[in-house]
Amino acid sequence: MTATIPPFDFDAMYAKVPTVWKERRLHWHCYSWRGTGADWANDSLRHTDSADITPSAVRAWLQKPQRLIRQICSTPEEAAEWEMKQWTRARAEALTTVPDWVSDDSHERASLYELRSGNDLSQGLWVKGQSMVSWAVIGTADACH
Repeated sequence: MTATIPPFDFDAMYAKVPTVWKERRLHWHCYSWRGTGADWANDSLRHTDSADITPSAVRAWLQKPQRLIRQICSTPEEAAEWEMKQWTRARAEALTTVPDWVSDDSHERASLYELRSGNDLSQGLWVKGQSMVSWAVIGTADACH
């Protein structure tokens, strides 16, 4: 007897609107970085809080200098919109084609769901010119502004 795994209903999942972000009183810091593959591979540089480069750990963005904050968002919708702009820009110049199953709609819905759930977003793509582009949307409840 072979067990089958039923298909997952993403539409039903996304129909739920999580409110974790409200309970945690989150706002989001949006970061982006573009640089060389050599810099990206330099783990000691990426572990340096003062370095203007994507950190190795996602939440370490919050330790970076404030000059690296590209935008501050107060709602998950606003943060997802900023993230989608980064995705669209990077995808347009990606070295390899983004698979068809990663549609803009599915990407945007997943990002919004994750932000509403209180999760951070972090992505990156290799782009033309032997460069890496990365961006992150990090939630925080700190009274930092």
